[in-house]
Amino acid sequence: MTRRPMFTSLCLAAVFHLLAPAAEAQDASDVRHRVPAEFMSYLGADWLERAERVDEEQPERVLDAMELRAGDVVADVGCGSGYYARRIARRVQPGGRVYCEDIQPEMLEIMRERAADEGVTGIEPVLGTPTDPRLPAGAIDWAVIADVYHEMSEPEPMLAGIRDALAPGGRVALLEYRVEDGSGDNIKADHTMSVRQVLAEWQAAGFELVELHDFLPSQHLFFFRAAAGAAGSCAGVSASDVTAAAGSAVVDCDLFDAIDAGLVEVDPRGAGREAVNLRIRRTGGGRLVVTSPVATLLEADGARDMITRRDGWIVLRDDGWHDWTLRAVGRQRDREPPGPDEPLRLQPPSAIPRLASVLGEVQVGTYTVANSPTLYPPRTHVVEQAAVWIADGDADYGSMEEAIAGPRIPPQYAAAFALVFLDRAGIDVTRRRVWSDRARIFDRLRDQGLNVWYQLKTR
Repeated sequence: MTRRPMFTSLCLAAVFHLLAPAAEAQDASDVRHRVPAEFMSYLGADWLERAERVDEEQPERVLDAMELRAGDVVADVGCGSGYYARRIARRVQPGGRVYCEDIQPEMLEIMRERAADEGVTGIEPVLGTPTDPRLPAGAIDWAVIADVYHEMSEPEPMLAGIRDALAPGGRVALLEYRVEDGSGDNIKADHTMSVRQVLAEWQAAGFELVELHDFLPSQHLFFFRAAAGAAGSCAGVSASDVTAAAGSAVVDCDLFDAIDAGLVEVDPRGAGREAVNLRIRRTGGGRLVVTSPVATLLEADGARDMITRRDGWIVLRDDGWHDWTLRAVGRQRDREPPGPDEPLRLQPPSAIPRLASVLGEVQVGTYTVANSPTLYPPRTHVVEQAAVWIADGDADYGSMEEAIAGPRIPPQYAAAFALVFLDRAGIDVTRRRVWSDRARIFDRLRDQGLNVWYQLKTR
């Protein structure tokens, strides 16, 4: 349900899944998916109440932004131990009510005990199901989904149920740990989401974005409401349309759609070996959220081409120029990374389909067998850099060993994890030059998952 330490493990069944026959490179859309995480058991309820959570997630600032009032009816969906529900209940009295919904009866019992111990009233437990929150129709002023949506195994019917439960003018506050900037990289990959992922799923479910807050240390905070009409991308939207939406819904755009529609001006520049900087400004009024896809290519003249490692996002609320830094890896090993005075040319991921598949797998960051996460490789710069050089330039281990030696991970591990990601992207790693160095890479590794993967690859 919320933050957990990242670890690496691989079950034998997962390895056979990884070794299934695959084409040399799959279509990028096939791998750029999201795997729902396992929900947190009630046995981990104490983790939800840890003292550090006040600083890590700043729940009172979240509730301040919601501007709750006495008499509000609020649903805490996936409420767990009632960490948010108890705080909300204090704010909506007198006359308010909190529906504390969870699919585990044990969690609801823990919530009851904690609420009673603190003398908190006005909370009504609701035992939901994975497909139905069982909330009263048309009654909810605010629904809160805090670090839970990524665990929903059936998100479509759950979102439909939440939408039906909203009162006229009702809103949803959604919290998810960030994929884009690395602030969420210390937890499991399937417990993080990008703005791009969230908007794609929530728009399809009939919601529109009202606000996207970025004041939390490691989380996105979205405010949604039920859309009056069809929600979707900004393709075909004009600058005047964005201005007309000011004070209402936030218009969100894919970067390339926004450029084509003339909604933004962009000046991409180099920023060293691990990032690029997009100077960006909107051309009209209104609030504009721009998202960029993982594996966006930025071409340079003479310097190293750069490729973004994650989805990206920026909120444009005024007409000024803004610096938008995106984490990136380099393409050519024999060129220097571009500097801040080096202009770059933007190209979509479709320009590099093989690398888009690889980096899409890295962003997913987990493999599943029967919907059960099994392997969580580290998603560090050196792992991704090794993956790009092997996939694109057929690099051997010796030629890149020094360059992929990072402060947190030795070069052998970087190369080994890169090979796993390539394998997941449908690239036959046994036909790459680096495979001739496999004994040098794998012989002394102590990661059980990597060792099992390697043994099955070489048997």
